[in-house]
Amino acid sequence: MTKGEIIEGFLKELRSGTTGKRKRTSEDDDDEQDVITHLEAVFHEAQPGDDILTCPDFVHLTVECRETCHHYSFPYDMSPMVKLKTGEYAWICCGVKRAAVGQIPVETTPPEQPAKSTGYKPFADFFGGNEVDDGN
Repeated sequence: MTKGEIIEGFLKELRSGTTGKRKRTSEDDDDEQDVITHLEAVFHEAQPGDDILTCPDFVHLTVECRETCHHYSFPYDMSPMVKLKTGEYAWICCGVKRAAVGQIPVETTPPEQPAKSTGYKPFADFFGGNEVDDGN
């Protein structure tokens, strides 16, 4: 599925919860815009035509999707989209992601190291380890 198809499918599901007899409220419009904004942010790395794998694409892992991710505050509780080493993107729930550890090669970037502040002390020194005199 592309990000457009995912967003369109979610909006269709969201709209199916309202009856045709009731006039749409501005809250309905705001909810839709919030969902679109959230999903656009989740899928920001993917190009419009890129295929994004979802949980059903990983049925071979024989794991059940997490109820929390898919139902309570979906799509807000879903894990962030990941880029696989194959170059594909995947948007999968935490249950599938946990089962996939080691089975789905995911591109990772090392975390940024925080800059040392002027009051920086090595961890051991902070807790009473050896203090090094730096000549100051």
